[in-house]
Amino acid sequence: MNDDQHPPRAAEHRERSERARGHARSRYRAYLAEVLGGHGIADSGAVAEVALAVLTEWRDIETGELYRCSCHPQLPSSSLHDFGFDCNCTRTCAQQRGSFRQLLSAIGEYWQSLQGLQIRAADEAAEENLQAWLAQQPGVVVHSHGGWAPEQWRGTVDGHSFYFRERGGDWDLEIDLRPTGRSVRIVDGHNVDGTTSYRQQDLERGDIIASGTVNTDGYGTTPAERAHFIVTTIRDHLTRTGCTHHRDKLDAISSLIGTAARWCANCGARLAAT
Repeated sequence: MNDDQHPPRAAEHRERSERARGHARSRYRAYLAEVLGGHGIADSGAVAEVALAVLTEWRDIETGELYRCSCHPQLPSSSLHDFGFDCNCTRTCAQQRGSFRQLLSAIGEYWQSLQGLQIRAADEAAEENLQAWLAQQPGVVVHSHGGWAPEQWRGTVDGHSFYFRERGGDWDLEIDLRPTGRSVRIVDGHNVDGTTSYRQQDLERGDIIASGTVNTDGYGTTPAERAHFIVTTIRDHLTRTGCTHHRDKLDAISSLIGTAARWCANCGARLAAT
């Protein structure tokens, strides 16, 4: 990954947020001054400056430093929807439909661009590698996979259903999913008028057998590597939980190696001292 492509570090994120807030402040000051001037307020610019400070600048009672809290009004920390001035809530239904069509057109153009075609080719190659790997794995079925925030996988391994979810660098792996009797509304695409469509999805939960971060050994970067990681983690768990540790043969094993067997050679579990 090139230097200009790495995820923003904490310092970079703070710098971008402060820069966005500065831009937002000038936009909202001008907007507020215009509104106040329209109501006959003299020196509306100065009044707008005071009003923004009173509403959006909160200081720690002990240190006096600026303190941001979700309880208090804040200026936008990103340029999303043009700092709030171009949000869908400010548009008519006709304008929203037009904006949605433009978005679809822009997305289509991007995927036909050189960069888009390269990404699609890489994704297709990665998917082919995954399917080739799965074809060599009896007992493994992947029903669905993908996503970025979160990344989710569903399937079965040796008859055990599983659900894998990663978000923000942390992941959990559940097996033996069971209905909870509850459902949740999830996004299911967009309607023709550009509005979001939803559907109800039944919730299932299983036993969390492993958790970790994307820095866990073997986590991988490709779909095939991730599938291998998930399957290996599940099978290792099943081996450990189902292993009898050959306790009826421990004496023979200890005699063979010349010392007491303290670890199971099959699952790696630590055995009680004999």
